[in-house]
Amino acid sequence: MKSRQFLASAALATSFIVLAPATSAHAAGKADIAKSVLRTQGITLATAHESGVNDGATAKKNIQDTARGKKAKRSNYGNAPGGSVALNKTMLNSMLKLRTSKRFTFKVTEVAGGSHSVGSKHYSGRAFDVGTVNGSRVSPGGSGYTKAKKFMRACKTYGAVLVLGPGDAGHSTHVHCQW
Repeated sequence: MKSRQFLASAALATSFIVLAPATSAHAAGKADIAKSVLRTQGITLATAHESGVNDGATAKKNIQDTARGKKAKRSNYGNAPGGSVALNKTMLNSMLKLRTSKRFTFKVTEVAGGSHSVGSKHYSGRAFDVGTVNGSRVSPGGSGYTKAKKFMRACKTYGAVLVLGPGDAGHSTHVHCQW
């Protein structure tokens, strides 16, 4: 009887040992993806806001904070609520795949920072904006338009639920990808 109790206790203890690393690995997944984004040539992360406001909530700082296992800071001007937010893992992974699998080069202008519309998914860490695709500034015409439209379609293949860009109100100079 004691032998069975010992085996049951050992099995239970082993299950906890197995589960603990899986939980930690899941939590570390976002940090690892963010580190990959930082290392990947072809993804440029803005170090300033288009608005000219200087704070610790730039696209680059958001990704660096996530790589360190921290929440990303949100701006505190205009409609921005301040505070911080955990970035969405699927969004981060999609950002990486847009470069590594789809082979786009692009500049991320905003993630959780900046001032956006009230209730924007940027504030919940589920959206990013892109101002340059494959060397062309996003624009309402020419190669900036063509490249933006291709990038927008690619975002949708990775599960983006809302993609806005040239032709959509307020998005003539950038692409908004939201998960």
